[in-house]
Amino acid sequence: MTETFPKEISHNLIARKPRSLWGDAWRRLLSSNTARLGMVIVTFFILFSTLSHFFWEYNPRTDLDYSLKLMPPNLFPTEEVESIHPFGTDKLGRDIFRRVAHGGWNSLRVGLVAVGIALSIGGLLGLLSGFYESMPISRTAQIILIGGIGLGLGAISAWIAGQPVQAFIFLALGVVVAVLENFLADKLAARVAFFAGVGLLLGAGAALLINFPTAVVCGVIGLFIGGIAALPLGGTLISSVIMRMMDIILAFPGILLAIAIVAMLGPGLDKGMIAIGIVSIPMFARLARSTVLSVVREEYVTAALSVGVPQGRILFRHITPNTLSPIIVQATMGLAGAILSAAALGFLGLGAIPPEPEWGSMLGDSYRYLTTGAWWAVVFPGLAIMLSVLGFNLLGDGLRDALDPRLRV
Repeated sequence: MTETFPKEISHNLIARKPRSLWGDAWRRLLSSNTARLGMVIVTFFILFSTLSHFFWEYNPRTDLDYSLKLMPPNLFPTEEVESIHPFGTDKLGRDIFRRVAHGGWNSLRVGLVAVGIALSIGGLLGLLSGFYESMPISRTAQIILIGGIGLGLGAISAWIAGQPVQAFIFLALGVVVAVLENFLADKLAARVAFFAGVGLLLGAGAALLINFPTAVVCGVIGLFIGGIAALPLGGTLISSVIMRMMDIILAFPGILLAIAIVAMLGPGLDKGMIAIGIVSIPMFARLARSTVLSVVREEYVTAALSVGVPQGRILFRHITPNTLSPIIVQATMGLAGAILSAAALGFLGLGAIPPEPEWGSMLGDSYRYLTTGAWWAVVFPGLAIMLSVLGFNLLGDGLRDALDPRLRV
């Protein structure tokens, strides 16, 4: 006996619009109370800071009034204080509410740029590491790899000699070595010795125009570059080198490494963005690599390889879109961590350069007045940091639940 569906049910099944996975994730995100609260907080801070920056003129160099030093919050003018200061004033008589609003633009901008740096560099390194961990390296990728090694190590020689052309000389050497992969392929020692000698001559010859000691140093670097480029580099080596670099960065405490980078580059918001971004690179690289290692074994990747699809197309067209869910979640939560790191650098005087407003630097300027009863100088910048970080964390939790494939029905 054959069972049939009622006409109404079958009509509804046929007429129902197809639902995409991203559409389902968006609906689950909106149905989560945690995610909605996080979205409200994040949206408020973004709009509050952006609109204040573009539509509320503020000059931190002229904003001071010593007669209003450390005045408590007031919502209505009084005989003593004729102006309104909802968050009170700081040690220079500056309105804390206005500085919190404009400082939010700097703090959020640091978070966005730092996460952008970490995501772009770390994500790409993780993709390459995970992909070539399981795949043989193609001829084009090998040329790019060895040329990149020549360019990267050649930049050190170029910096020592003060000759930018050396970086491009060693780039060309790496490309030539990759193209001549069959040259002395059966005699590895002779191949390494030959190209190491070529690198020695190229590095030392160009640096002789500077002085002899510089030529010696650049020659040794060229010897090393030529020898490394002549080795049979494969996909496993790429993965190992990338992840060992990430392990070296992770060996340092994050905030201490960021402080060291800023101390080397100099204080300022731009330097803080770079420092926080560099410190966060391993987090995205390890996540992207682990995700790729699980995706690369899927049947559609095997099918693409079997029909001769280029490796670059497989990596960026088929694998990368299927690794975005955990990376998006991590990027959202990384914004919270970047804001905290920016605030820590600002608190230590390594962030925004005074009198530029920034939440961490505002705490660093005002915490000593907490014992005098001027609690508002510390509480409101601290609340801004706490609420913005809370908002990104809640949004990240909601995204994690919404993008979890086990919840798709």
